Amino acid sequence: MIWQKTSPKIIAKYDNGNHRVTLFSDGTKIKETINPDDDHFTYEFPESFDLKITDYCNAGCAYCAEDSTKKGKHANIYALRDMLDSCKPGTEIAIGGGNALAHPQIIALIAKMRSNGLVPSITVNQKHIQKYFKLLKCLDLAGIGVSLTDSSNKKDIRLINELGSNVVIHTIAGILTPKDYSVLRDRKVLILGYKDIRRGHDNLAKHSAEIQANIEQLKKDLPMIAKNAKALSFDCLALKQLNPKECLGMTDEEFANIYQGDDYEMFDKSGNLTVGTMFIDAVKMEVARSSTAPMDKRYKFTGSEDIRELLAKSCEGYGN
Repeated sequence: MIWQKTSPKIIAKYDNGNHRVTLFSDGTKIKETINPDDDHFTYEFPESFDLKITDYCNAGCAYCAEDSTKKGKHANIYALRDMLDSCKPGTEIAIGGGNALAHPQIIALIAKMRSNGLVPSITVNQKHIQKYFKLLKCLDLAGIGVSLTDSSNKKDIRLINELGSNVVIHTIAGILTPKDYSVLRDRKVLILGYKDIRRGHDNLAKHSAEIQANIEQLKKDLPMIAKNAKALSFDCLALKQLNPKECLGMTDEEFANIYQGDDYEMFDKSGNLTVGTMFIDAVKMEVARSSTAPMDKRYKFTGSEDIRELLAKSCEGYGN
């Protein structure tokens, strides 16, 4: 039993395609088909998307899949106003980079999102926690994803604790090792798959055996991590690399109850969209299925498009 002094509040409720979404202040999301006979969800507009706002970063991570550097450029966020105005209140937007906190208009961007009833979160590299701690504390964010890079840095871990209960520790399969597990205890944890693109590709070429060994060890340790973490989730790439269904001994029914679908399972038999997410690179003004989409399936946009157009655009080139 979990005792709470106050129940979480409903912060958004809306219809999308064939279903109704209710979003709560603690991050809980309930999705119910309007017709109880429907066996899957369809979408008219995204319920969430990743928004990359800068290629600038001075962290220098060897496995960076975005190839962000100190010479990276910032996006023109004012070009996104029409797009943001077309988003449904309650849409969750994961802001990232690069170092998104270094963008000179980050405060204005989040204020714009909040004024539109949107639900912004941000991903920050652990290496930037100390410099941007005060900014993170004052930003009106629904969630903070912290990319774990040094589990032994006690000052960073203390500051992460002070950021509050809406922090999710982001880890990468192949980079995460047993020495990091203690930091995951009693926390919300997201395991991301290792991205074999850009610097991630070069790093994999140099350290393939080590990365694969770390992945195999993580598969063995997933039951322990799941037991100790407050919540454990995976992106689509990690699902493929780790196969948590098998590692955690889940039945088909148990897995089906929590599996939210693949980024690339896009259409039902009637041609309706069955995905509610996408990736927007606001630096290059490109939209794609995900941040790992092939370069020939990243499509230019102007910023004046309706968000529903961009979701449909992200699915071009993929069959039923």
